[in-house]
Amino acid sequence: MRAADVTILTRTLGRPCLADAAACVAAQTVRPREWLVVDASGRGVDVPGAGEVPVRVVSAGRPLLRAPAGNLGFEQAMGRRIVVLDDDDLLLPAFVERLSDALDANPGSRVAYADVRVDTGDAGRTGVYRFEYSELLLLRRNLFPPNGGLFDTALVREHGVRYEPALDWFDDWDLWLQMSAHTPFLHVREELAVYRLGLSQSGVWNIDSPDADPELRGHEGLVRRRHAARRDAAEARQAGLKARARTFAAAGHWAQAAQAWLAAHRDYHYDPEPVIAYAEIALAAGDERAARATVDAGLALMPDSPEMHRALAALLDRAGDAPGAREALARAGSLAAATPPDELPIPRR
Repeated sequence: MRAADVTILTRTLGRPCLADAAACVAAQTVRPREWLVVDASGRGVDVPGAGEVPVRVVSAGRPLLRAPAGNLGFEQAMGRRIVVLDDDDLLLPAFVERLSDALDANPGSRVAYADVRVDTGDAGRTGVYRFEYSELLLLRRNLFPPNGGLFDTALVREHGVRYEPALDWFDDWDLWLQMSAHTPFLHVREELAVYRLGLSQSGVWNIDSPDADPELRGHEGLVRRRHAARRDAAEARQAGLKARARTFAAAGHWAQAAQAWLAAHRDYHYDPEPVIAYAEIALAAGDERAARATVDAGLALMPDSPEMHRALAALLDRAGDAPGAREALARAGSLAAATPPDELPIPRR
């Protein structure tokens, strides 16, 4: 079996679900260098074997919270790359192979992430973490759980990325944010991990509820304050890109306006304005096919955007599809009137 210089890092108190983590480590299609298990109980844990993958157990000899346990694992990791696998989550068999190969092929990125399926324990209530990366989006909300990404250990060794000890919750979001200051993230568009929300004991998925734990809210607020200056700068950058595009358009410089709108979209994928403006420029140039492709791509990213459905209605009406246009307008109206859905089961963690 081919091997990869990867440490799979698991923090545990020895819960029974650790056996499931061991099984998914053993099932990797490319053999990791090691499964490093941090005994966060400090009292010794019974760690199952992981097939052909070497298992190491480390301990501070005392109980550790999540952040200190993670930092101990970072100190002890021997792999060139690390994935954090909490004992209640899973990696699908191709995780190490696909993300390692992606990073090998894209040396400009030090973090690769996959889509992550959410298992709530209720077959009728599920979802997927599936986001296009932008720094601004990550600064606004977390994009994936700890087992969603594989990152270079150099981020820890050379850039001082660490779990923040003051955080018992949202520590993984803070960690991704630290990494994002040093590298772009590479999206591997496959479901390669499972976040088992049904086994999670943190309660962070309920953060927007009126009865959410005030301590949880406090930790989320701490993460936001730690990265507020970067978030403000990213917001200003996005606003500047859109202002530049509007200036070009107002002057009739359509080619420059199209490129500026494209830059704004690449900086932040989930704003309808750059997508619609780019489609309108294509339409004005007589390229209805490009305009429709642009709107369809925007709808794939933002299916709940009333603006995108109104843009589709305009294109359908122009093409003579009155029933389709009415349907798109009705959809836009229902979305505009609806209360935004809960983010569950895609929590901000």
